[in-house]
Amino acid sequence: MRSKVLIAITVVAIITSFTVGYYLSISRVEYYLSSSEIKGLVKSIAEEVSVIRNLTFKELPNVVVVNKSYVVSTWGSKVPDEVLIFGDILKMTLLAPKDYNISSSYSDLLGIWIAASVGNTVYVVQEYFMDSKSPLIHRVLAHELTHILQYQYFRIPPTRTLDELLAVRSLIEGDADVVADKYVGVKGYGVVSRVSSLTLKDPFIDIQLIPYIFGSRFIEYLLSVGGWELVNKAYEDLPKSMKYVMFPEKYLVREGLADVVVNVSCRVVYEDVLGPSYIYVMISKYFNESYALSMSSEWLGDRVVYCVNETYRVLNWVIKWSSTKSAEDFYRVFNYVLSFNNATLVGSSWFVNDLRLSIYVVGDEVFITSYSSRSLN
Repeated sequence: MRSKVLIAITVVAIITSFTVGYYLSISRVEYYLSSSEIKGLVKSIAEEVSVIRNLTFKELPNVVVVNKSYVVSTWGSKVPDEVLIFGDILKMTLLAPKDYNISSSYSDLLGIWIAASVGNTVYVVQEYFMDSKSPLIHRVLAHELTHILQYQYFRIPPTRTLDELLAVRSLIEGDADVVADKYVGVKGYGVVSRVSSLTLKDPFIDIQLIPYIFGSRFIEYLLSVGGWELVNKAYEDLPKSMKYVMFPEKYLVREGLADVVVNVSCRVVYEDVLGPSYIYVMISKYFNESYALSMSSEWLGDRVVYCVNETYRVLNWVIKWSSTKSAEDFYRVFNYVLSFNNATLVGSSWFVNDLRLSIYVVGDEVFITSYSSRSLN
């Protein structure tokens, strides 16, 4: 069964993109820019974005001005079932605590964007558009206008896994972020705040931030090797895993990845490849981002399979590593995670909250099983 869970990046991408909450320290005033003022601003910024990105707009985008209540009522009235399932995945892999409320995090995501693009339309949330000279507003629009160019010039096929989707999103968001940074540099605005690190507080939101954290580094690497021509070619030869984004030199040589198979006889409700960025978020939470990046570089593949019936739910997660040593290192990492969560070892099983977990290593693969007889939501 293919994953549908990138809800976050597909729904919160009404979006083909959303511009996130580090930007929300804007002071409140009573005057908002009018629709005509915003449209004039978009048109003037589009001209400079076109020069920077070396692509000409085939047509100027439509601009739709909305308010925050419209965003919530249109895109956030119901949390998709797939999001709730992913909340179980986070809990059963100990990336989220027992009382974690993914519905709340999902709603928070919808509430923190300033502008978004869908097809050839830019949506802007009027409450955040108060000053036509604001460097932040200029950067946000330059970012979204790059998404319009992407829509006009490139076609991206559906992705199959969380890992692949995050990788493709990294290309898209990184492209837009680099253009936006170059734009504010040309305008002399200096450094304008943007997403650059995990929150380390909310795993669902952190996973959605991955394309913003690693995307611009990926694009900068491609630019250093082959300029915008190589970036454009990346849309024809998409990165298939976050491994290629986090370590872009591996993208150019197409370092091999493993196709991990997990055989089960239960009713599968979710199956996916979580990818090295999931490992990165996990290890960053419990250790630090430097060690997380180092361990992620040793990931070769994984697969998670989640089954549910009337009496139990069980998750099987198999991760393949570059060596037996790396597998043993992750085994020790996950045992630390268990201890940190005050898990109790009884025989070969760990018990924490309402979960029973087991972990073992065979060669270069780590096998994790997480079982619960209760609903986790």
